[in-house]
Amino acid sequence: MPTIRNQMVTIASAVIIIAGMRVAAPIVNVILLSFLLAMAVTPLLEWLMGKGRRPGAAVALTIVIVSIGGLILASAVGTSIARIIDRLPEYEPRLQEVMTSAGVFLNRLGIDPAQVVAGGTADSGRVLEFVRSMLTGALGVVSASFLVILVTVFILLEASTHLARVRRGEPAEGLMARYFLYGKDVRAYLGITSLTGLLTAVGNTILLVILGVDFPVLWGVLSFFFNFVPSIGFFFSLMPPAALALLEYGWGTAALVVIGFFVLNAIAENVVKPRFLKKGLDVSLLLVILAMVVWTWTLGAMGTILGVPLTMVLYRIYTHAGATGDAPPQPGAGRAALPG
Repeated sequence: MPTIRNQMVTIASAVIIIAGMRVAAPIVNVILLSFLLAMAVTPLLEWLMGKGRRPGAAVALTIVIVSIGGLILASAVGTSIARIIDRLPEYEPRLQEVMTSAGVFLNRLGIDPAQVVAGGTADSGRVLEFVRSMLTGALGVVSASFLVILVTVFILLEASTHLARVRRGEPAEGLMARYFLYGKDVRAYLGITSLTGLLTAVGNTILLVILGVDFPVLWGVLSFFFNFVPSIGFFFSLMPPAALALLEYGWGTAALVVIGFFVLNAIAENVVKPRFLKKGLDVSLLLVILAMVVWTWTLGAMGTILGVPLTMVLYRIYTHAGATGDAPPQPGAGRAALPG
């Protein structure tokens, strides 16, 4: 009975925490995204300190790289989104032509277009207004990137202090000790996913430049971030450039975009990633699906990116607590974070 009661209390506590996270999702997303970014660049901080750099110099260099890279990326993406919003009216005539031709094609197949489109009507103005609202929301997310970078900087400062203490032989204690202990698998996952995502993004960008599709850098960046959304992220990254290619050049170019994206994604997933998964870790498909369902419901769209890393951290906490009785990390636990 005590065991069942403890399990019920644990489940009830989890439900309360998840409900609270859903209510506070805008703030929680910033904090979690900052920790995710910090975990992604922590290996660079560790490497610099392992090469003999002083903690202050190592963290300063890491912060400079993160800040400059983040601001350049946010500026480029924000500018591209703003330009797309301004140019949406230019795409409306072509969109109406495409929708009309699609309706004619469906009629030839004996299908009523009104039954295919929700609500029974299809209007290019309504479609573009929906796209505009989505782009405006994305622009708001980009504008919050400064806060994410700021929080990330303070996390890196704390991480450098912890690493310096461990190098002096002091006990690994506190929040940062758990950050390194529980974030080990996440850092491996981020490293593998970032590498394959970067290769895919560069390939997609080059393809779009060759085909002459507008805003190729934006779509390349989008494919990089959607690479963190397993299974379905690829399709989300494919749809915008394929749709834009259709509006600009027609079905032939759109088909080339689709084929090119599929080929590049297949190479990254079946050739590049397996080589590193042997040295890193594999992620259960069931775990991915459950993580995406729960965290997308809890945190919104950002939950699709944060879902797998969050689940990996929680699973590591659960297994570590079960193995040690939730004892704090031992003094030598943080040493594994340092190279060599």
